[in-house]
Amino acid sequence: MTKKICIITQSHLCHNPRVVKEAIALESAGYKVAIITGIISADLYQLDLEAIKNAPNICIEKVFDISVSSVHSFADRLLTKLGRLLIRTLKFETGQALGYGTTRYYKMALATKADLYICHQEFATYLGTKLLRKGLKVSFDFEDWYSEDLLPEARTERPINLLRKAESTALNKGTFCITTSNAMAAKLVAVYSSKQPDVIYNVFPSEDVISKSHKVFTNPIKLFWFSQTIGPGRGLEQFIEMLKAIKTGLELHLLGNVSENYSEALISLLSGQHKLHFHQLIEPNKLAAKIAQFDIGLALELDTPMSRNYTITNKFFQYVQSGLPVITSETAGQNEAFEQFKPGFKLSQQPTAAQITALENWLNNTDELQAARNRAIEAAAFYNWENESKKLLALVKTAIEK
Repeated sequence: MTKKICIITQSHLCHNPRVVKEAIALESAGYKVAIITGIISADLYQLDLEAIKNAPNICIEKVFDISVSSVHSFADRLLTKLGRLLIRTLKFETGQALGYGTTRYYKMALATKADLYICHQEFATYLGTKLLRKGLKVSFDFEDWYSEDLLPEARTERPINLLRKAESTALNKGTFCITTSNAMAAKLVAVYSSKQPDVIYNVFPSEDVISKSHKVFTNPIKLFWFSQTIGPGRGLEQFIEMLKAIKTGLELHLLGNVSENYSEALISLLSGQHKLHFHQLIEPNKLAAKIAQFDIGLALELDTPMSRNYTITNKFFQYVQSGLPVITSETAGQNEAFEQFKPGFKLSQQPTAAQITALENWLNNTDELQAARNRAIEAAAFYNWENESKKLLALVKTAIEK
């Protein structure tokens, strides 16, 4: 009989490529895959369906849909707001604060009767500990360190202690746990005295790699950064401030949703020799080709909150898999990814004048840029989903056969 895997998440698949990659890898290996999630936007849900259209044994089971007006969607919004209000005002922590439809998630997960559950993101980690108490096989994917992945203003409405307890239970009692870097795995072990999580890098399939070996770098050099949202806490302001010390004119291209106030704030920071361009979000399957249009990728990251320090931004992997050299911020996680191939230039969190001068010299040296591009292409042969998916399939096979 075909074994069934249930992946539990709380965001749209088009916003979580890691879930999509795992689901497709499992389906291709012969498993039935149910993804329990919800709908925030009807348009995004169509992109979710598009992402799995060629995988007939993957189904999406919807817990909530707040894109429509209904009694359920009203109640879901109200209960989530109430959960966050209780934390902010009374310090009373509840799972309701972690997302919509929390009670229905539990019932639907039980009804799925899967041979193995894989829990992604905050709420699913909490839910997975409840499923463990039912004697089910439950594994956890620590895409981030959830209790340490929030800016200070967001922590006031999050059940931090509840998340820490869930993380400890998951790491110590889960069927298996995976995370995104060796740096993150080691830190989680140190904090929770747990067994070592396995590491599956947040990489992408090789067919997305743009592998032309020679590239003509433009003048001015075009720097590229992307995210779902262009906003504070990502290192953009610090990088733009640093650019004031670089006399060579550069183009900075940012892709993602951005508020008018924040875009104006960034423009006001930029010195006159540089240009800033904003790009609208595009479909995930077009991102690699979009990235390849530019010269250098920016894998900027702050070292706070702690989760940011220990994970490796998926931007780093997408840049090298599109053949771009990378300017990367120095964090524990990104050091791990960068040092093996050195496909670009690494900036400290507080760059010195000498380091900024070295960066400008590097940007003006096309031979060094081409060498960094070649190393990026070499890195892409190592950092790819074909390699990483084998780890996942081995873990799942062992878990189900226990």
